Amino acid sequence: METKTWIILALLATFSLACNGSYDRSQGGAEYDYNTRADAQMAKESYAQDEGQPESLAPEKKVIRTANMRMEVKDYQKALDAVKRLVASYDGEVTSENEQQYGEQLENTLVIRILPGRFDSLLLEFEKLATHVDYKNINSEDVTRQYIDLDARLSSKKAVVERYKELLKQAKNVEEILAVEENLRKVVEEIESIEGQLRYLSRQVDQSTVNLTIYERGTQLSTGRSFWDRIGEGFGNGWKLLKSLAVGLVTIWPILLILALLAAWLVRRRRKAR
Repeated sequence: METKTWIILALLATFSLACNGSYDRSQGGAEYDYNTRADAQMAKESYAQDEGQPESLAPEKKVIRTANMRMEVKDYQKALDAVKRLVASYDGEVTSENEQQYGEQLENTLVIRILPGRFDSLLLEFEKLATHVDYKNINSEDVTRQYIDLDARLSSKKAVVERYKELLKQAKNVEEILAVEENLRKVVEEIESIEGQLRYLSRQVDQSTVNLTIYERGTQLSTGRSFWDRIGEGFGNGWKLLKSLAVGLVTIWPILLILALLAAWLVRRRRKAR
């Protein structure tokens, strides 16, 4: 093999070791670790620059806000409609609902996405609908440094991609081309992973989350069903009960037969005694 080929392959091995990293994404956010001294040093320098900058030049804070709230309401259906109207008026979005009934309690858990600037005002409006607030928890997570670290690593990986492109132009045979392309593919995949984590953080920062549970207690729950709907449901339940009784009687026919024979024998005995 030519000397130039050995040099290119050695450079590829060096870049591969410098760029090899692993990224894991968890449910609550993005987790990452440093696998190269270059990335760690770049992040460290980024911290130093940010702390040394005046407040006006410091990076914008990125905070993820989440609220968990549970409250009792007087009229379930009216409260649910009011919640949805409030969310729409605040330019928010209800992303999911989970309605359940436990005996005499009907409840619904809604996941709401809202702009951070309207987060606190919306929670105050929700409180006005409640007869009792069981709890209200608000959590704020500062992910500014995490965002800066990911952005620094992204810039580092993109610089490596440019270097690989230069090596690809210098490749003289198929073996060199394949080696460069394979390492280039790995770095591109790492870049896509980092970009995905940055997008996830941006979405969480740009819109806050409210997990709201409303519930009503009582024997007459406002479920939105009419009188005739409940009458129809009653007929259906009665028919189901009748079928269950018929199946039960067929199941115990031997016992019924024995009882019938015993009754006939007792009647016959009484008649003879008379």
